[in-house]
Amino acid sequence: WRQSTADAVYAQPDIPLAGTAGTGSHWTGRYLQLRGDWKLTTSLQTAIEAVHYQAGDTVRAAGGHDSNYVGCEMKFMW
Repeated sequence: WRQSTADAVYAQPDIPLAGTAGTGSHWTGRYLQLRGDWKLTTSLQTAIEAVHYQAGDTVRAAGGHDSNYVGCEMKFMW
């Protein structure tokens, strides 16, 4: 969501998307995340996650699209 449609929609890191200021709706998209974390031992942890971003109409009109991300990580601590 954006507070005012007079403002632009921003992508990371705070870069305004061209053509979004003063147009479209307040809703910019939906972010869904599923993540699982497991502590395998006292010094080893692992995680897996899947993310889906559903672009709103304002983002689509500026050339944006839905995106997906899948990641895994392993942490070793001593």
